[in-house]
Amino acid sequence: MDRFTIALLCTVFALLALIEAVSVLGFDRTSQVQRRELSERRTLLGVRDPDVSDDPHVAVLGNSLMLEGVDVPQLRAKIGPTYIPVPYFVLATNYNDWFFGLKRLFAEGMRPRYVLLGLSPNQLAAPGIRGDYSARYLFQQSDLIEVVRETHMDATTASGFLLAHYSEYYSTREATRGFVMIRVLPSVGELFHNLAGAFRDPEINEAVLESLAAERLTALDRLCRANGSHFVLVVPPSYQKGAQIIGRVGHERGVTVLVPVAENEFDASYYQSDGVHLNGKGSQVFTTRLAASLREQLPN
Repeated sequence: MDRFTIALLCTVFALLALIEAVSVLGFDRTSQVQRRELSERRTLLGVRDPDVSDDPHVAVLGNSLMLEGVDVPQLRAKIGPTYIPVPYFVLATNYNDWFFGLKRLFAEGMRPRYVLLGLSPNQLAAPGIRGDYSARYLFQQSDLIEVVRETHMDATTASGFLLAHYSEYYSTREATRGFVMIRVLPSVGELFHNLAGAFRDPEINEAVLESLAAERLTALDRLCRANGSHFVLVVPPSYQKGAQIIGRVGHERGVTVLVPVAENEFDASYYQSDGVHLNGKGSQVFTTRLAASLREQLPN
């Protein structure tokens, strides 16, 4: 190679290194959501319950439905001091995000006595993942190829997914673009939020949901038991159907499933304007019932 080519390559590599460094320093510090998620993750990784302890921890996991639906201080007050809830909420996540995410959390040392995961019926049955963000922050390197196979990625998607595990910039570029757009054009961000709230997942066939629930509840339960934790699934309130099916499957499989709020029990007054996430009123009721269910299901 001549000097010009070498100089060009060095410039490209220097720019890539600069972009990566700015992403590492900027995204984790600028994004309020990212700061919360990283802080919650660090706290959760510090939980290592012995086989017998007076104050066992409950890892409270989920996505925005749990973030908006569970009042953590209220939950802590209602189930403490017997149990100590430790939240970790990652937005836009589904079953595969959490199954492989739990594998990494356990591999990195997390050992709560109980794992409480909140997913709606469609989220439990969803075939995909959040995407590149999960590749970096939720999945361990040894599981990446299995995730590619499990989610049936094409070659282009898979190559980007693998790259995202090693690159802060690549894994967070969509979140960064959304953050910048909201700051520059707030009205556009509000429009996208309203459009997302108007979208409704199609109802899942009961037989399909039953089959997937049986397979996935069993997989989550085995994973947690292999690492000394007791698994509990909670179905948060939503417009989606199938909570009772999941509860029945869990009973048949010996997996604890909590449905604190029955389907269609909450009207629009319990939800935010998007019709998906609970408001303060809905959160108070759901948290109170969740605490009561936990006290009933978990040993004193």
